[in-house]
Amino acid sequence: MNTFQLTCFLTVAETLSFAKSAKLLNVTQPAVTHQIHSLEEELNAQLFKRTTRSVEITQEGLIFLNDAQNVLNIITLAKKRFEEPVADERRFFSIGCHSHNELRLLPEILRQMADSCPMLYPVFQVVPFQHLYQLLDEEAVDVIIAFQEKNTKKIDGIYKELSQVQITGVLPATHPLAEKEMLDEDDLRTQRLLLLDPQRCPDRLNAVQHGLATERAVSDLLMCSSANACLTLAKAGFGIAVQPDFPSLRDPALTYIPINGTEPLSYGAYYKTASGKPLLKAFLQLCKESFSSVN
Repeated sequence: MNTFQLTCFLTVAETLSFAKSAKLLNVTQPAVTHQIHSLEEELNAQLFKRTTRSVEITQEGLIFLNDAQNVLNIITLAKKRFEEPVADERRFFSIGCHSHNELRLLPEILRQMADSCPMLYPVFQVVPFQHLYQLLDEEAVDVIIAFQEKNTKKIDGIYKELSQVQITGVLPATHPLAEKEMLDEDDLRTQRLLLLDPQRCPDRLNAVQHGLATERAVSDLLMCSSANACLTLAKAGFGIAVQPDFPSLRDPALTYIPINGTEPLSYGAYYKTASGKPLLKAFLQLCKESFSSVN
């Protein structure tokens, strides 16, 4: 794998055109095609679906997108370091999570870390599920914030619970059910459910969704690609979104009501070891304090 391959991949991913990419990179189109083919062979994955009329990035391509950009960024920084040799005092701290929405939990925590470590340089890795735990195994991230998975034995790391998160039904503040203190099965059966795509869903939440969807007509269920998509449709009145409730992330236009019969989800941090890692220790402590104060 080389930088030109990665540059070709990122350019094609942005333009969705081999011809445009070749023009931008000032090379021939066959050269770009060759680089993409060789990269796909090395990764043993198809990165693009190509027809005579269109180019479409695959799921594997989307997964690789973040890695490719990070690798090029690191190489670029390494080159600049030697072009202009200066002491690099940055303290890198890499945080992994499953969705960009979870990053909204971190600003105050990172601000406090930066107060005690001015050279703090946070790096975020937003990667689909098992691929993220692979980064932990390879020590490419310092910590992962996520819901606890059922098969924790498959994850080579320590899990520290930071908060218990209630599963709620989310609906507009003007909805007829918005005044209820608890939603039960009868309430939910009168409404369409907005659920997270099982492929993008923590397994414990997926089990709850599966139970709620049992014996429901397909027309009563709407699968969404992200938590933000669920909430957008809930706000638009398409149904009730089934979501873990982080009070600090609530939208004031929506109401969050606990669902009767559901157990809270454990949300926490996966990491290899905190020994000799003061930034990680500080992060874990600040997360615990922050999440406890709002839940």
